[in-house]
Amino acid sequence: TAARWLAACGALMAVLAGAVPPAQAHAWSIHHAAMHPTAFRDIAAHADVPRYTSRGSVDVATRTVTVEQHLEWVNTTGVTVTLLPFRLFANLPDFAGQTTIVRARIDGVPVGYRYNPTRSIVEVILPYPLPQAARVIVSLDYRTTIPSGLGQTKYGAFNDDGTTLSFASAYPLLAMSAGGVWQTADPDTKGDLVNSPIGLYDVTLTIPSTHRLVSTGSMIALQQTPTTQTVRVVSGLQRDFAFVLTTLLPTSATVAGTRVTVYAAPSEENRAATETLTAATQALRLFNARFGQYPYRELDVVAVDAESFYGVEYPGLILMQDRTVASGKRLESTVVHEVAHQWFYNLVGNDVQAEAWVDESLATYAQVIYRRAYGGEDAAESELAELQRQYDRLVERELDAPVQQHMRAYTLYTFNVLAYAKGALFYEALRNDIGPDAFDRMLLQYVSSYRYAHADSTSMRDVATTICACTVDALFATWIHPSLQRRLP
Repeated sequence: TAARWLAACGALMAVLAGAVPPAQAHAWSIHHAAMHPTAFRDIAAHADVPRYTSRGSVDVATRTVTVEQHLEWVNTTGVTVTLLPFRLFANLPDFAGQTTIVRARIDGVPVGYRYNPTRSIVEVILPYPLPQAARVIVSLDYRTTIPSGLGQTKYGAFNDDGTTLSFASAYPLLAMSAGGVWQTADPDTKGDLVNSPIGLYDVTLTIPSTHRLVSTGSMIALQQTPTTQTVRVVSGLQRDFAFVLTTLLPTSATVAGTRVTVYAAPSEENRAATETLTAATQALRLFNARFGQYPYRELDVVAVDAESFYGVEYPGLILMQDRTVASGKRLESTVVHEVAHQWFYNLVGNDVQAEAWVDESLATYAQVIYRRAYGGEDAAESELAELQRQYDRLVERELDAPVQQHMRAYTLYTFNVLAYAKGALFYEALRNDIGPDAFDRMLLQYVSSYRYAHADSTSMRDVATTICACTVDALFATWIHPSLQRRLP
């Protein structure tokens, strides 16, 4: 979400404009540039999160970013480790790109590395066993190339569409560890892919002066030549890093200290950008009140050529299907859904492969919350009726199944209906059961309790039980687990 924070950076910019020493300890205050003032304390409270420091350049002609990345990592797995696996999403077939590791080092010393059979994982071999709580710096030099013109057939968030080069999750990302076991299976690409802990990013990129850098995080330094610009971006606490280079022009507004910017193709009276911006700012304002303050200074929305999604979320950055933005069809609901993901996926994490419904159903139900807030009960009922129609059609086809499934167990169709529509209908049933006031307090408490952590399929049940001082087990069991048709009363 790199944008115009420079005006407030003054002296800090002058100090930070130079190169970043690879093993330099982070000054926590650097990351305040990306965080909303209400979230400043969160950074120091998470001193042991993975910290990525990267410096590189983008060659637009070859669609390649070349980077030297340094990860400062504290072993919090609970076990001694002998290797560190990194995900290379670019090498998945649906990405149709390539990430190649050029060199690996541990604390500055060259070490070996090896790929898995699909080259979606690279394992860096440690020169010594690393015990729990030990700290290490893992350096990886790499190149990532994105495809061109494949937004309609591959993943539009990782593509050059002629106007925007999108580099989503285009770097070696340390795999997630659960119970001392690394999660290294190739993800199912029907849904979201990135399952990771909170981290911090400090990224410096040299790009052509013809393009704008839009990324997760905020810009704190800029150096320009007649043909290039070197931009330094730092993040807040977030689960991933993505950036785009674009020639699209921005349209912006500010909500409670957060700058919201939309990048879209010109349209009559700038309608596409204006409607997108209106939906994003209204959603942000509402969700600040309903879920807790958005933790970043910026939120960007960029229109890209894509077929496989209407919108996809990254921390502080949303990529929207350009046809959706241009036509206005599904636009408002899609923007609202993706803004809600800034809380449900990013701020409160979950395993998006094993328990995708946890964030998707909440982001979908946020559409109902939005309609109720801005259009009244009739608008909310209309949104719920559409979700019910989707679910009814699934039932008619005898495809009803538990909401909670691993991504591999869904088809694309059942995933879109069960995890989204049926899951959202469950939340309306829960609201009816415990009452609107308790439901609102439950959502606030859920975000507060699992902020920067991982929730699972039992987390909301536990919060609801505490808030309402009642038993909701039967409701959860009826809607989420068995294959039973449900209809709202």
